[in-house]
Amino acid sequence: MTATSLLTSLPSDALLGRFAPAAPVPGRPDLMAWQARDVFDLWKAWEEETGLKQDIPYWATVWPAARLTAAYLGKHPETTAGKAVLDFGCGGGVAALAAAKTGATHVIANDIDPAALAMAERNAALNGLTLAIQEDNLLSRPPDPEWNVILVADLFYEKSVAEPMLDWLRRAMSQGSRVLIADACRPFAPQTGIRILAEETYATDVDLEGSAARKVRLLELLP
Repeated sequence: MTATSLLTSLPSDALLGRFAPAAPVPGRPDLMAWQARDVFDLWKAWEEETGLKQDIPYWATVWPAARLTAAYLGKHPETTAGKAVLDFGCGGGVAALAAAKTGATHVIANDIDPAALAMAERNAALNGLTLAIQEDNLLSRPPDPEWNVILVADLFYEKSVAEPMLDWLRRAMSQGSRVLIADACRPFAPQTGIRILAEETYATDVDLEGSAARKVRLLELLP
């Protein structure tokens, strides 16, 4: 997809304003993000506007894992302040924005979904922050030892992906990166070799989560 076709297939500002207006991030009133009142209504309207099939805009909500990560960084800014940070599988980039807000020297927002990355950029602009955008499957190459902190929010859904991802993250940790994983009780999140930094239960959208609430833990990988 070319840059031009990508831009023309993104939701317009008018559509976002109607279905996913900018609003404070829950628990972080100092951060703003475009947030859908109903992700499926936005999805339908986006496809109608562009005349194209689109992936479900999961980037249009602040997931519980991103919410906990943002809250933790707000309380513990030293975690990322002055550091190079990777937000791995960033979605709408809320965790990346929270890291940038602490004064991180460099924040990479990474995802394989170009629409999510475009929205992460839009969210950064809302906050007067700058993110380095990287569209790539980072599991296809060795982790960069220059990443001081790696943030992972809610990616342990499928065993076929979770196992190589955890191996990759442990390799990054062995090179000196600190790895923080926000897990909303997904089935393949690590259960050993971790330290729990924070834990919260949040109300959730039943249509998205299949549950009215989710317990989320922020985990640190240990050697």
